[in-house]
Amino acid sequence: MLGIHGVGRAGADYYLSDPARELPAPMPGRWTGGAAAALGLEGELRPGDFRRVLQGRHPQTGQPMGSGRTSTAAFDLTFSAPKSVSVLFALGGEEAARCLADTHAAAVAGALRYLEQHGVTAGRRSGLERIVVPTTGMIAGQFTHGVNRNGDPHLHSHVVMANLVHGVDGRWSACDRRGIEAHGRAASGVYAAHLRAGLTSSLGVRWDGAPGRPPEIVGVAPELLGEFSSRAADIRRRMHEVGAHSARAGRVAWVATRPAVKPGTPYAELAPEWRRRARAAGWATGLGLAPARPPPSPRLLDEHHFAGVISLTPHGGARRRDVVVAFAAAARQGIEAAPLGNLVDHWAPTASVGVAEPLLRRRDVVPANHLLRALGPRPLDPAGHALWAGAARVLDAYRDRWGQDRTTATLGVAGSTAGLSSLPPARLADHIRTARHLETVRSRLRLGEPAEVDLGLGR
Repeated sequence: MLGIHGVGRAGADYYLSDPARELPAPMPGRWTGGAAAALGLEGELRPGDFRRVLQGRHPQTGQPMGSGRTSTAAFDLTFSAPKSVSVLFALGGEEAARCLADTHAAAVAGALRYLEQHGVTAGRRSGLERIVVPTTGMIAGQFTHGVNRNGDPHLHSHVVMANLVHGVDGRWSACDRRGIEAHGRAASGVYAAHLRAGLTSSLGVRWDGAPGRPPEIVGVAPELLGEFSSRAADIRRRMHEVGAHSARAGRVAWVATRPAVKPGTPYAELAPEWRRRARAAGWATGLGLAPARPPPSPRLLDEHHFAGVISLTPHGGARRRDVVVAFAAAARQGIEAAPLGNLVDHWAPTASVGVAEPLLRRRDVVPANHLLRALGPRPLDPAGHALWAGAARVLDAYRDRWGQDRTTATLGVAGSTAGLSSLPPARLADHIRTARHLETVRSRLRLGEPAEVDLGLGR
């Protein structure tokens, strides 16, 4: 999950004051972002450089950068692992905790690359028009922690991105916040999908989730999720007391119930306390995780889930970022950030960035029923996906040539001898070539008989 909040000019010390001792291998604050690297800001950050950047100044010379007319010094991009991941971090032992922290960091890095490529933009005025300008990336400090203020296990990272970007036009300016917020759900999806893929590969866990809720690790008992979610319980209790229900009221309750920051406690001291709390909640030993199973081959997209996500877009179409959200959600056992971007490019190539992404038709990104009947669900590996997409283009071109847009049969006629004998010679030859091509692709994709996947979205 990704939360985005503004940071004031005096906010640097809040992040610098916590050494994250609760991690098995404490991670000091580090620089991240393409624009940071261009300024020579790499590796472990120095407090003075971080403070100057948040004041809108050059980290070495102290000279102002940008106009300085904004009161928002930075944006706190907070990436939080699912609660079951944090429970595994607390109770799975030190080796598992190290693996979880490393996989979380890799997932955050994947989401930040996505944001730099698509969401971190600058705004320019050209007469009455506002132009969205790509940038060289972000200047950000990254701070990773393993607990929340109540002492619950809570694996998360604060990426404190300076409100200062370098446009490809050579100008420094404030960031166009609209771009970050527009791509927030997509970046969150990239993070979550990459995390699931990493933990599925490294620890053999499996994932499942109720409709409308993020997937959690199979086998982590609900009692443990509840025991280590005391901050969420505090917020719900506060909202119930005042009779509030809105998202704004939730934010107010979050602030009102927020305890003061406590001095960092080492992981070696926290782990026994977490185990004690788990036993009090009914935990005996082990986490009851589902036994590791090899992923299905080939790994396929959950097409029903994908279509469901796209169908809920408020604008009636799909922007590229909506397709990212749908692919990330429909890869139920996860997919890493780079191949995820590769898959999305087949359906929504990058045309512009930030809030300027064009609106596509839903039918352009959700496969038609005849394609799913002929080829089955789309593969999650890039090579197989490219093969699937190429075969889909061949099939659609055949149907267009012979005016078969409204027929339900894959190639417009039944495959029986009687059906084929009625075709004119030119179409019969085309039919046979196309059918053979589809059969070859199905064989290379290791598919059996044509799948019965129908989304009710025929055109």
